[in-house]
Amino acid sequence: MSILIGIVFTLVSAIFAAVAALGLPGTWLIIAFAALIDVIELLWKGDSEPMFGWVAFAIALLLAATAEVVEFLAGAAGAKAGGASRRGTIGALIGGFVGGIVGTFVIPIPLVGTLLGAALGAGGGALVGELTREGAGLRDTIKPATGAAAGRVAGTVVKIGFAIAIWIQLSVAAFI
Repeated sequence: MSILIGIVFTLVSAIFAAVAALGLPGTWLIIAFAALIDVIELLWKGDSEPMFGWVAFAIALLLAATAEVVEFLAGAAGAKAGGASRRGTIGALIGGFVGGIVGTFVIPIPLVGTLLGAALGAGGGALVGELTREGAGLRDTIKPATGAAAGRVAGTVVKIGFAIAIWIQLSVAAFI
């Protein structure tokens, strides 16, 4: 029965890893599904050892938290690499977050809407942040805005990699 549960977990969690590319919390869905399986198993079998265990969960939670931080800060790092001021960097953070949410609903094409919204939001936020700086012209904002957009795209790609790593890690743990 444990092998069947492991196979079901692996297949369902593969879908959860894929939805991370859509901007949805795929990493957290994988972890929640594993926790649900462990709770059901503990209630069903009683005093037996859980399928995943606390070490697997600790690793998965650490990876998921790291993925969130990397994705959130990537736009700001890109803006800073493009020479953004503090205002431009903060604008990229806020714009990337808001743009990702808005893009998901405005452009309902999986991955495209979220990624495009986050990139445009980060770039737009950096642009607005730089324009509020004293003496800054439109020409001064292009490099920080482009860096913010590229950073946000890179952050999303890295987060997808983390989702795949969590999927693999917990899928292996299900069979050990």
